Amino acid sequence: AGEARRCLLQRLTVGAELLALDSHGCAALGAALVDSGLTEEVLSLARRLAEGPNMLVEMACLRHGQRAVKEVLDLLEGQELDSAHRQLAAGAGRLHTSRYGKVVARNLAIKASRRIDLDVVLRNQQAC
Repeated sequence: AGEARRCLLQRLTVGAELLALDSHGCAALGAALVDSGLTEEVLSLARRLAEGPNMLVEMACLRHGQRAVKEVLDLLEGQELDSAHRQLAAGAGRLHTSRYGKVVARNLAIKASRRIDLDVVLRNQQAC
């Protein structure tokens, strides 16, 4: 079963751009991104989705896309996560025009405020 899942994840990664433009495709991507023990393949799929220009924004505006975007953001770290957040922030106007995009925009704002709060706390600790 592990090899079949690995093969499926590789094929989903190759066709990620097409799948990401369809609500049902996003449902499949979201399910595939849930931890399967195949960390490398899942991370490769998440990176592929985050690389596409405005891909996360377009996905976030689809019915099942918001789950897939959440999974991508949960998997990425460091500069890749920052880049994904910038992509979503740049598409905020589009997100706010979509029923599903609004959910992603709201979650992004909450995470950003928590991050700013954490930065302030860390700066205050360093000043002491």
